[in-house]
Amino acid sequence: MTKMTNGAAVLLALILLGAILGRRVFAVFGGLGIAGYLGHLSYRVFKDSLLFPFALSAVGLAIIWLGVLWQRREATWSERLRRHLPAALRELLEARAAR
Repeated sequence: MTKMTNGAAVLLALILLGAILGRRVFAVFGGLGIAGYLGHLSYRVFKDSLLFPFALSAVGLAIIWLGVLWQRREATWSERLRRHLPAALRELLEARAAR
């Protein structure tokens, strides 16, 4: 993996962590980082590509579709993701939610 690919993986992990922990700020900053990375790809790496705008549009539509699905099923998906957390962290999240 290259340096930028590792950075993109960290940003995706930040978005996933924000979804699991219920911290939208992680998802927002992860999304901004991904947008910056896609900007880098479009201006530097795929500067002369004709298919990249179409591929980027397809990725954008997929993200919108996933966002709509997440909004509809947020409680169920969050619970499933939280099952994979350590017990201490799950208890901490439940205590925070009870406040």
